[in-house]
Amino acid sequence: MTTFEIQGKEYELKLNFKAVKYLNGLYQGGAYELLAKAIMGDLDTFVHIVYAGLLHTEKNFRLKDVEKAIEELFEAQKLDQDIIIKICNEVVANSFFYKPTLDKLLKDNPEAKKALEQLTS
Repeated sequence: MTTFEIQGKEYELKLNFKAVKYLNGLYQGGAYELLAKAIMGDLDTFVHIVYAGLLHTEKNFRLKDVEKAIEELFEAQKLDQDIIIKICNEVVANSFFYKPTLDKLLKDNPEAKKALEQLTS
């Protein structure tokens, strides 16, 4: 279970229908572009992944609240690229919705699969 602390409380990051719909609408390439950015640990995408992962809480967090919490972690040196990659992959790439697609994409590229496993271990 992946969690994120915002406004002094820790919440599980998980994707529901609303979150997947939001994430898939971020990029012209839809889910495929999202997966590529999640695998790479893209910082802007990370903000959106955390925001989407909090939608299930129905606490009505705003995107700017999430970005502020991430910025505070960054400035306190509690958030680095490795952590971002792990969270992005745990929440998106390993979700029940996206994992089958990612597995198909990596099936014919064992080197990419191995690299991803090294980054997320």
